[in-house]
Amino acid sequence: MIDGPNSLLPIFTFDATCGWDELLQLAQPELDSGGVGRLMQALSQKTKTVVLERHYIDKDYRDTFSNFHSKRFSTPDSRCLRLHFFSKAATREEIRHAENIQADYLGYAIIRPTRPNCLGRTLLKPESRRAVCGSMRLCDETITLQGVELRVRGFPFISQDADVTVCAQSALWMLMRYYSNRYPLYREIFPYQLAKLTEDYSLGRVYPSSGLYVWQMTEALRRLGFSPVTYTRDNFPNDFDHLLYTYIESGIPVLAATKRHVVVAFGHKSDYVQPNPLPNDISFSSQFNHALVVNDDNRIPYQVLRDKKQGANEESRFEFGEIESFVAPLAEKIFLPAESFQKVVTTILDRGDVGYKALSATLSAGPLVLRLFLTTARSFKKQLTERGMGNAIVEQVYRNLPLPHFVWVCEISHMADYLTHLVHGEILWDATRNASEPDGWIALHYPEVLVADVGSALNQRQKLKKYPLQNSKTYPLYRSNLTDIQL
Repeated sequence: MIDGPNSLLPIFTFDATCGWDELLQLAQPELDSGGVGRLMQALSQKTKTVVLERHYIDKDYRDTFSNFHSKRFSTPDSRCLRLHFFSKAATREEIRHAENIQADYLGYAIIRPTRPNCLGRTLLKPESRRAVCGSMRLCDETITLQGVELRVRGFPFISQDADVTVCAQSALWMLMRYYSNRYPLYREIFPYQLAKLTEDYSLGRVYPSSGLYVWQMTEALRRLGFSPVTYTRDNFPNDFDHLLYTYIESGIPVLAATKRHVVVAFGHKSDYVQPNPLPNDISFSSQFNHALVVNDDNRIPYQVLRDKKQGANEESRFEFGEIESFVAPLAEKIFLPAESFQKVVTTILDRGDVGYKALSATLSAGPLVLRLFLTTARSFKKQLTERGMGNAIVEQVYRNLPLPHFVWVCEISHMADYLTHLVHGEILWDATRNASEPDGWIALHYPEVLVADVGSALNQRQKLKKYPLQNSKTYPLYRSNLTDIQL
């Protein structure tokens, strides 16, 4: 059924007479067969109603139109079509009231009058795709549909237009739009601005673009206020996948590059199954990860990039081994990289004076699983009461202890407990300190003892204080960095 097919806001409801072919006819000339095919693949399982917002002025497309498309002899239209997707059959009257439709709002997609790819700025809920689940870093956006405010949480997506944006610029745009949506610190940046950002070190013409090298994307992120770090599989042959997982577990989306393409990775899918045989001593939580959640501008949102391809519709065309490098856009005040933090915590745990075998009979009873991640002191402290931290003394000390803005955390658990998402303790490390400080931890927490640096916390010389602990219990993993999508 189509309500108002000739109006500025047609409402399209899927039924026996109206399917995706009819939506294509209604949404022309902006929507083409390739675009409707991608929307159908992404949304057909959940979408019941599509609202078409005609003559929509999209800020991202207007940026490229004003600076590039308008200079062409054959000029595309300057306006777009915006599609809104709902999981129920919504009437025009219901759409006028947010409380009636907010729970069923799946997100939106801008349809540009560009060829060969018409799919522009898009933000969909991961739940819009029945096949997608996992742990993801998402952002919120509020849109207005004829004066009605609707909220959507997801990860931004855009397809390349093959002129101003190709895969590198599209991936950069998705990454930056996530940051500008989530943090006021980062300004909103548009596709043509990204192209101009690289002109000082371009190896040829800036547009039409032929793509960017990884080092150019890294430099673009630096100019946008980040302190990016780049990893290659050649430089980290044994830890590459583990480090990639660690940054994603820290809530940091990364640019993951294959030989000829780049995607944005912002989530993972882990199966918490006991390995056979069990590790002898220390292992990491990355061993349970079997897939990444990515946005690939050539496909649809929320692709699943596995350790081995399986070929289903939601699958990425790539697998882990094809990722040759990745760029992690660290904030300015994150000085210590993941590999250095891993080195200091394994060194601490192995020490004869403060290692777990010297101070913790509980942890010495079996092999350990370590989970490494970055977070903010604000988020960490916000969950203290909810998590309990295994002992009231630990919770009280952490609550009163001044912390830097960013902290590295190493959660410590036994295999059986970790598989049920429980931990025994953690090591906190100031993300602005370096790996050469032998006692550079903020806190060292085992079930039997807490060692805190109360001197550095007050910007004084190091002063370690020990708090004996009794009757400690296991407590939940820290879960604030990623949103768990379970379908």
